[in-house]
Amino acid sequence: MAKIPSLRHMVIAIFILGMALFSPRHLYAAFESDILSPLQNAAGGFPFSVYGNSLSVLSDPTILSSAQPIFGAGGISRKFGLKNLTESVFVIGGNYKDYGIGVGVSKFGNLAYHETILSVSGTKNLKEILIVGFSFQFYQLGILNYGQDTSIGTKLSARYKMNSQFEAMMSILNANRPVIGQSNEKLPQVISGGLLMKPSSGITGQVSFIQDTEFPISTRFGLIWEPVSHISIAIGKVHQPNIFTTGGMITTKNFRIEIGYLSYANLGLITYQTGISYSRMP
Repeated sequence: MAKIPSLRHMVIAIFILGMALFSPRHLYAAFESDILSPLQNAAGGFPFSVYGNSLSVLSDPTILSSAQPIFGAGGISRKFGLKNLTESVFVIGGNYKDYGIGVGVSKFGNLAYHETILSVSGTKNLKEILIVGFSFQFYQLGILNYGQDTSIGTKLSARYKMNSQFEAMMSILNANRPVIGQSNEKLPQVISGGLLMKPSSGITGQVSFIQDTEFPISTRFGLIWEPVSHISIAIGKVHQPNIFTTGGMITTKNFRIEIGYLSYANLGLITYQTGISYSRMP
């Protein structure tokens, strides 16, 4: 009797078959992956940065500042734990005169299908309580035997420091409505908002939403707890899709190691992500 293929092998087969049979203009899911740091994912997929000097610069350039140390960060994740769905991210940043600056690269996919995003970000403190960030997103999509295409998008973010315990944040991705492929397929346009709460030095909470204009709104909740110095534990929940998140972070003087796990309740699959950051004063 022939063996029934596992769900993992079925997912790989469906993904690769889809990439081989359909051209870029039919790939409605292109560039829809959220580029978040492991700790952001662990705390409920929060679309805004909690700590600086990390991969979160790609999703939230407002974390850059004119006083930002020089830093570099890298991370890797496997969607649903599958090697063929690997995403790698690298970012460097620092400051120049009165601006925070950062450059990052994200790569997703395999030899048959791959997405690359180059992000160039900058931020400015307009006032002590208001930070505005902006980035250009350079997209490249490639499919084996079909060629490749490129496009340019934008991201605008704002962070308002209400007081020492509350910060409100908002961002919009691709307000310029970029397109890609022969049929000018629209790339994701996403509006995000959230509230970051720090009731004490060892506890950080978040409530947020992500609204892709083509899909239902996704709400997110999470908590980061530092039970002992330099060690943090995070848990969270994402609605739409239904995801449970957890992970943690270890910090030293110059290094930060982050781990995030996303459990997809309806699929029974897990995405895991690890990242490391290094920073130093210039």
